Formats: sequence, structure tokens, C-alpha cells
Amino acid sequence: MSALNGTAPNLHGFVLVGGASSRMGRDKAQMAIGGQKLFERSAAALRAAGLHRITLVGKVGSDFDSDLPVIDDIFIDAADDIRAPIVGVYTALSRAKTPWIGILACDLPFVTGDLMTRLAGICSDEFHAIVPIQPDARSQPLCGFYRCESCLPVVEGMIKSNDLKMQGFLSRLTTRFVEFNEIADLEGSANFFVNVNSSKDYATAVTIEAG
Repeated sequence: MSALNGTAPNLHGFVLVGGASSRMGRDKAQMAIGGQKLFERSAAALRAAGLHRITLVGKVGSDFDSDLPVIDDIFIDAADDIRAPIVGVYTALSRAKTPWIGILACDLPFVTGDLMTRLAGICSDEFHAIVPIQPDARSQPLCGFYRCESCLPVVEGMIKSNDLKMQGFLSRLTTRFVEFNEIADLEGSANFFVNVNSSKDYATAVTIEAG
């Protein structure tokens, strides 16, 4: 097994910002918690893990303000306009500049650099994907690392077949699921996977941040 420990600076990081935000009613990527917009918090977590090449993925409005590069979702069929997380993952894999990539959704505002560092340290040529398990025992595929050569043809085939489930994607890969007890010692672990999808979720996140 050839481990990739210590190579996080050579990994390309992607923040997914392109959800429809239908439950929120506004662009959640630009909503702020603790003085930082959600996409900025995700980018900061990747940067703290040593990933200095960071790209935002998703359709953004003309008022979107960021110094980071932004790429729109790539659709296999130009006539499609599928707003699903797997399309963002496909786009990231398609545009990757490194053999492995880190992916983090902007609606996971309490993911830390320490968590991303630990996940990155598990990357090796033995696996195709490194994905954490939440306290509720569900996997969180939008906070992990993916080996491009192995993952890109799988996700492309799934989208062509209109199979858009991220869990189905993971089941087709050699995925290293990182159990929650492997990351529970990290500071802030209880809130790593608080997901901000609705106004109620946002209010909860603001309360958590305020302590």
C-alpha cells in the first residue's frame, strides 16, 4: 500500500456551492456564520488542511463575490440542467489538477481543517474514496477525498444512466469509510456534520457558532 500522507498541499480542493437552495429560499453559499460566508468557511477548512489550490463548483449569480475561481457544473448532455450533488462531484473530478481531490459542500459549516487533514492522511492507492461516517451512522460523501482516475469513469457512467444517488456512487468504489469514533477526538467533532439546508438549520448553526 502506498500512502499519500503528507501530500495534502498537492491535492486540489473543491467547494460545492451550486445547490438550488430551494429549501433555504436564497443562496446559502453566501449566508454568513461567525462573520464568514458558508463557502468561505469550507474553503478555509480545506486551506487549513494544506490544500492551497481551491476551486468553487456550481452556478452562481452575478452578485457572487469571491477571489476564488468558480466553475459552473459540467453537464454530460448540454440540454440537461441537473442540480444534484453528483454533478458537482463529476465537475470537480473532470477539472482536477491532481490525482486525488478533496470535496467539501458549503452547507457543512463546522467541518474543520483538522478533520480534512485526518481524512487526507488516510488516502492511499488501496482506496478510491475516503468518506467519513456521521454520528447517525450515515456516510457523508460531500466531505471527503476521491481518486480521480478511479472515480471519474464511474460517476460519468452513472449520470449517463440518470443514476444520481451519491450512496450508489460510493457502493461502486473501493471506499474507505472513516467511522465516527476515528474522528470523535477532534475538537468540534460533535458539530462536524451539522447541515444547513433550511432557515431553521441556519438558525441552529448560528446558535452553535455563538456558543
